[in-house]
Formats: sequence, C-alpha cells, structure tokens
Amino acid sequence: VDTAMELARAVGKTPIRIKDVTGFAINRLLHVMMIEAVRLVEEGVASPEDVDLACRLGLGHPIGPFELMDVTTSSLCLQVQEIMHEAYGERFRPRPLLKTRVQAGYVGGRNARGWRR
Repeated sequence: VDTAMELARAVGKTPIRIKDVTGFAINRLLHVMMIEAVRLVEEGVASPEDVDLACRLGLGHPIGPFELMDVTTSSLCLQVQEIMHEAYGERFRPRPLLKTRVQAGYVGGRNARGWRR
C-alpha cells in the first residue's frame, strides 16, 4: 500500500487511504444522498430537476443526484443500494419510487428514459 501511495504521488495524484468496506466510502456517502433525493420527490417536496439544481447551486456539485442516476443508470444504483442495505441495514433501504421506476424500465443510460428525460 505504501508503494502504491508513493507511486500515485510521483505521478501528481493525491492518494487517499481508506479501508476496503462494502460499498466503498464515497459510494456510501453518495447513496445516502441519492436515497434522500428520491424521498424528497416521493414526498412532493421538489422535482428531480429542482433537487439537481439545488445540489449544483447550493453544494457546488457538477451534476445532481438524478442526473447522476440517469448517467450511471437507476438499475445500477438500485443494485448498489440493495447490497449496502444487506450489509448496513435500514439507512440504505432503496426507496419504493426507485424500485418502481426500475421495474418500469425508466433506468436512464444512453437510450432509456430516466428521471430527467
């Protein structure tokens, strides 16, 4: 690990040492946000477009959670959340709306309808 860290620094990268866990550290943070974003839509608090805009303007993210789900596909997001739900419990339970949309084929990707189109 130390050798890999030094090699990364040598080529101008900033390596980060994180324990290998189910879902990885960044995905765990990301999917909690995605789950809450879907909950906001389920509750009628905001539209997917408005949540994305709020994340871009308020958090400085380059894209919002719904646009990201469309790019990576909602079916992959659902699969990841199911794995993390099994590993970590309720905080990663996929939202019913996400499951319904995936079952209906609204998964995003290159040619499929997603959250934003």
